[in-house]
Amino acid sequence: MDKGRLNKVLNPKSIAVIGASDDLAKVGGRVIHLLRRGTFPGPIFPVNPKREQVQGLRCHDSIGAITQPVDLCIVAVAASDVQAQVQQCLDAGIGGLIVLSSGYAEQDNEGAQRQAQLAELVGRYNVPMIGPNCLGVMNGNNGLVASSTFSIIDRQLLGGTLSFGTQSGAIGTYWLDMVLAAGFGVANWVSTGNEADVDLAELLDYLVDDQQTSVIGLYIEGIRNGDLFRRAAIRALAKKKPILVLKAGRSNIGATAAASHTGALAGEDTLYQAFFEQYGICRVESLTEMLDVSRVLLMQPVQPGRRTCVVSVSGGAGVLVTDAAISNGLDIPEFSPEIKASLRNILPDFATAQNPLDVTAQIATDPDLLGKVLGVLVASGEFDEMIVFCGALGNLQQPLAESIIHGIENWDRPCVVIWQANRPVAMKLLADAGIPVFSEIPPAVAALARATRMAGHWYKRPPEEPPSLPRSNDSSAAAISLTENESKAFLESRAGLQRPRGVLVRSSSEVGEKIRQLRGPFAVKLQSPQLLHKSGSGGVLLNLADVAEVTQAVANMLQLGKSSLMDCEGVLVEEMLSVQFEFLVGLRRDPVLGPVLIVGRGGVSVEVDPDVVRAFLPLSEDDVLALFGRLRTSRLYSGFRGKQAAPLADMVRVVCSLATLFQSDDTIREIEINPLGCEARGAVVALDATVWLAA
Repeated sequence: MDKGRLNKVLNPKSIAVIGASDDLAKVGGRVIHLLRRGTFPGPIFPVNPKREQVQGLRCHDSIGAITQPVDLCIVAVAASDVQAQVQQCLDAGIGGLIVLSSGYAEQDNEGAQRQAQLAELVGRYNVPMIGPNCLGVMNGNNGLVASSTFSIIDRQLLGGTLSFGTQSGAIGTYWLDMVLAAGFGVANWVSTGNEADVDLAELLDYLVDDQQTSVIGLYIEGIRNGDLFRRAAIRALAKKKPILVLKAGRSNIGATAAASHTGALAGEDTLYQAFFEQYGICRVESLTEMLDVSRVLLMQPVQPGRRTCVVSVSGGAGVLVTDAAISNGLDIPEFSPEIKASLRNILPDFATAQNPLDVTAQIATDPDLLGKVLGVLVASGEFDEMIVFCGALGNLQQPLAESIIHGIENWDRPCVVIWQANRPVAMKLLADAGIPVFSEIPPAVAALARATRMAGHWYKRPPEEPPSLPRSNDSSAAAISLTENESKAFLESRAGLQRPRGVLVRSSSEVGEKIRQLRGPFAVKLQSPQLLHKSGSGGVLLNLADVAEVTQAVANMLQLGKSSLMDCEGVLVEEMLSVQFEFLVGLRRDPVLGPVLIVGRGGVSVEVDPDVVRAFLPLSEDDVLALFGRLRTSRLYSGFRGKQAAPLADMVRVVCSLATLFQSDDTIREIEINPLGCEARGAVVALDATVWLAA
């Protein structure tokens, strides 16, 4: 990807607007108006063959009539005329395009065809195009408002370090309104629209390297180029540049709505969640939460760590803050003897030196007490973050705010203040000092916890650079499933996977001879690619004691296959093994996000109460071991109450061998082993398995 491709879109020196108008009710009219009322320093060239002037500017009858170089061209004409106008722009050597026009893939099949033709055209010239069906772009640091949105029509765009990319223009305007109302500025704002050319992944790739951007926000309905998106996310981790994501389509209904809105298929939400967690991306539940976390990241020296100190002017509020902190994964450690001794020298006799700390009503006569307490806690070096609660105290708001500022002035860790009840003097003093202020406990604590959790990813071992995922990889292409017997044989020969001793029989008359070397009890399973889930359908019987029982079972199963018109390979007869632990191991290829590993508690319970975790390949042995530790039932595998622990080291080696095979052979579409058992002697054995191969 050409890193400079978006420069002329987001940092143009000159702009042309095709479809320019004097009428602000029209898209081309609003674009000219917003460009002119902003602080964009370069020339603006209206293009409209029916006008000589537009909003006081000389108008040109075509893009070719402009004699000066044009970096960016904004197209605001009917969809039926866009292709011709874009061709003229490309012939004229335009550096970048924004197509605001709608009537493409979001509308119908005919629109989708027009969009494909437009994408092919700009692709041949390698000229970046935002849209179609978008609201444009903005850059507060260079005065660029190349957009048709009404949300900025009566507001001044401020420069800043927050950037936002959105697949919904409306969501983008809501974010913009909230950010400006909060007093923050904008580095880059991009509505990607239908993403016929530039998509959210390319935008993220650009923003990660953009020196004006310190925090990246994204609204996602579906990622198109998962390979580029993942590589950009890994680089953001290396640069300690936070990415905040609001992802739509968590529910099945929501995912369908997202697809119909953008013309793109939203990915399975659980995989997106795993993707975000693995690559240090903070997923938020609302734009308000995104702004809250951004406020902490922008204003405070965020560091990793969970040791939290709570200081409050109210005992009850301190307990509420503590509850919120613990529920958000923060710790409230007890004060050390040294801290307690220092605090006793400054606190009143009736105060208790404990975390959470209630400074009591003494601050009403001694506002400086709050700052002195904070100074002791800061000097101790025993905490990673601090939460200060104040409420009301209107007549004391200024001295208390000044006391807080003085108390933490030498601290290099994050602090948030909760001031319940609107106290504008205090809130302005604190904000001017770079201290984020919240009016409620839950959002303040959640924002701080999310920010510090993100910082924890910045100092971990960086994720491995993944192999490139072919853009043409189509998981919907035809695949064939192997039977259990074929799957186990395949995985045994290719990855060294162990399986129970067994034989395949094709008639009941073979049973006596073939199972003579096996020891009972026996498991008997019908082998057909049309019967992958054999439990509950009569396709599996367990704990059969002898040849007679197995012979009868084989006869019944073969008859079941015949009467059901199934293609049957035969019946697999295996020795029953005594296993202490059962796991599920799955590997599949997501067409966008790439190859993913799924591990969890195995057996039929996975269908009732799934306990699984997901992570994308490649993964080290340490990474895989950490996945087992994230299971809800992980304590059961660690020698719970004196019982034997699961041989997780052996399990990890088996899983990594399977993952290596899966990565090296893209004809393998999916692998599922359920259960992968640990028998009493410690061996890891596949009790059931299914492999899907490209047809």
